[in-house]
Amino acid sequence: MKVDKAYCMSSYLTFRYIARPDTVFKEGVPHVEHICVPYREKQPCRTAEDIDKQIRNVLSKYNLSHAAVFLSGGMDSAILASYMPRGAKAYTARCIGTGAIDETERAAAYCRHYGLEHVIVDVTWDDYKNTMDTLMLHDGCPITPNEPQAYVMAEQARKDGAELIVFGNSADDMFGGMDKLLAKDWTYEGWMERYTFLPPETVLKHPADVTDLYEKYRVGEDGVDFIRFIQEPYCVTSATAYENGMAVAGMSFIDPYEYCCMAEPLDLARVRRGDSKYLIRDLFRMKYPDLPVPEKLPMSRPADAWLADWQGPTRDEFLPGCAAQLTGEQKLLLYSLERFLNLIGA
Repeated sequence: MKVDKAYCMSSYLTFRYIARPDTVFKEGVPHVEHICVPYREKQPCRTAEDIDKQIRNVLSKYNLSHAAVFLSGGMDSAILASYMPRGAKAYTARCIGTGAIDETERAAAYCRHYGLEHVIVDVTWDDYKNTMDTLMLHDGCPITPNEPQAYVMAEQARKDGAELIVFGNSADDMFGGMDKLLAKDWTYEGWMERYTFLPPETVLKHPADVTDLYEKYRVGEDGVDFIRFIQEPYCVTSATAYENGMAVAGMSFIDPYEYCCMAEPLDLARVRRGDSKYLIRDLFRMKYPDLPVPEKLPMSRPADAWLADWQGPTRDEFLPGCAAQLTGEQKLLLYSLERFLNLIGA
């Protein structure tokens, strides 16, 4: 393993994970990341019926009598709830803080439709602070913002006797759900500017060049394969957020959507007309014919409120006052990075 703290800091701030598997913050602190399911193991889907069949096929390999489902107010997890046995528990996180989005009412409607027991798990900033160190040490990396939320839900499910978590993370990546990232045909430079979560040069005194990951997706002189970028690097960081939290709680887990893919190229014109994730929308209508298709909600974490009084990092690696103009989500990345460096003594 190669130790390169500058690269790891910059990669984390840019992509929310360490893009080079052989590079670490500190010797003896390896990082763990999600390994995407190879395309040869995915089932190409042309219709909602194809997705339905593949989800059933994937879940048929598991004993769902001791399984639970992570259930938000969105389409993906609502669809997965339909495959659970009656009486199974469905866990919905409710973040506590000013500005948080409450998805519990929508989730409750899905539970009523399929006879599931709805369990609401309140998640606070104290939960984040109390679990963050354990999650980071297990992962060898600062947290991805969903990790504590996933851990708290998984820990409750474990205490309730569940042995398996069914969750739906990959539908956005595989079926055109990231409508804002798909909103235009990006130039290479435009994509880097749009995708980067927190530009390292705005907060670090000595940022490293992490464009090698972007370069893998460059097309021609100034193009970029942004669809494949979403299905690969974005998939890694979004899946890791859930999987690290569940692993630390000692839970097994399965995301059936990860074993599906589009049989035909994504219809970008259709997505840009407002019909994002159109095959998933069709499947939702099959499962819930009497309910309106829910639109995608922003993350429920009230990070702006949680970190409103945080003045920013004080370690020497960071620029003084660098947190002043950041969003709550960006502050959460920065807070996690400084806390991780303190934790491992790097």
